[in-house]
Amino acid sequence: MAKKNLEETAEKILRLIGGPENVSIFTHCVTRLRFTVKDMGLVQSDAIGRTPGVIGTQWLGEQFQVIIGSDVDQVYRKICQIGGLAEAEAIQENLDGHLGGKKPFSPRHIWNSILAYISPAMNGIIPLMMAACMCKTILALFGPELLGILPADSDLYILLDFMYDAFFYFMPMFLGYSAAKALNMNPLFGIYLGCLIMAPDFMAMIGVRESFSVFGIPVPVASYAQSFLPVILGVWILSYLMRLLNRLIPSVLKAVFVPLFAILIMAPVMFALCAPLGTYIGNVIGGWFIALSQSNLILRIFGAVLLAVLLPYMVLSGMHGALVNFAIMTFVANGSETFILPIMLAYNFAVFGVTLGAGIRLKRPENKTAVAGYFVSGILGSVTEPCLYGVILKYRQSMKALMLTSVVVGLIAGIFSPTYYVITSATAFTFWIPWVAGGTGNLIAGIVLMLGALLVGTVTACFVGYPEETAA
Repeated sequence: MAKKNLEETAEKILRLIGGPENVSIFTHCVTRLRFTVKDMGLVQSDAIGRTPGVIGTQWLGEQFQVIIGSDVDQVYRKICQIGGLAEAEAIQENLDGHLGGKKPFSPRHIWNSILAYISPAMNGIIPLMMAACMCKTILALFGPELLGILPADSDLYILLDFMYDAFFYFMPMFLGYSAAKALNMNPLFGIYLGCLIMAPDFMAMIGVRESFSVFGIPVPVASYAQSFLPVILGVWILSYLMRLLNRLIPSVLKAVFVPLFAILIMAPVMFALCAPLGTYIGNVIGGWFIALSQSNLILRIFGAVLLAVLLPYMVLSGMHGALVNFAIMTFVANGSETFILPIMLAYNFAVFGVTLGAGIRLKRPENKTAVAGYFVSGILGSVTEPCLYGVILKYRQSMKALMLTSVVVGLIAGIFSPTYYVITSATAFTFWIPWVAGGTGNLIAGIVLMLGALLVGTVTACFVGYPEETAA
């Protein structure tokens, strides 16, 4: 790009971003300019995308990215000069490796590509999720289970419960909107996919029918209200389908037939593949883990460690529901459970510990404040979603801390086998309750498991680097 063109591109981007006074953080990576702005409404993203020298634009959470390509260093320095902005060291991350040639194909690239889609999709709903979780935290603190200030039949208690359910019951719809935005699609299509698996008549079948037919394909009837995988996977598939339909259908017919064929095709895809996929895989994995838990000590320890390590991925994909079903069946039959429920309860505390450690380690005040809110809602209200999506997925290095903590959780659970006697939530006030009925030894083993998960998670997260904080 010629020097004159560089200056024109830089000047125009700076003007359309809202001027230097609208920029709070400005950095760049291998191919993109990255702006964190004070007022998102001032950013003219479409006009920036049409600017000569600009390949494309994208919102990543609250960050606006301008894809430049190989000239990004020069454009970045020019914008800093024109706007009087401080230059920062480049982020060594290439989100657009295909701009300079063939895309690399490797497990690392695939994993990074998945997270590059999932992270902004989840970041878009985290603020509302956090608000809903705080409502549940208030219920946990002031409700009848602790302080008893709010009776369960009071209007305020019921209202706060509504405010929590309003997000989590309809989460597929919010997630559909955010996922579609992350892929630069019309967000109404993402909302539709969420609505499709939450339709009232479908929800009314739960507990009444085991399956129903979608264009002759038998599909299971289940609740996907709090499942993460169906809409994320469905929107991704829909993005490719929409491109295909727009290429095949003549322009004069697109307005009617593109959306019609899209929903006709996506209905069986959602009900037969995306929605139950986590359950299908979870049933297979669950049966295998149950077999390991009933084997000799070595295999049991191996199974406990492996389950603890895989739990974050299973929870994120919705596969853990099948594990819970296996555990509940054992619990009902025996009055206790010694494998899945102890590990899952300790896993929650591991997540809370990693969140606390990340909050201690992070430097930006706004990030520390947000993470502190996630931790409080988790440890007091037994809500793990903000911690998972706001910390584990956002700051990818924290997954290393969670994995190491999970290994410790699995070892303790596998070796000492604390028995879970009472189904309760994982909070600072109730974590000891499941272990009391088994006597002093069981109580000590259970408390060691829980507090060990919290402590190890906190410590390991404190020693993990967070270079991506500059990109958050």
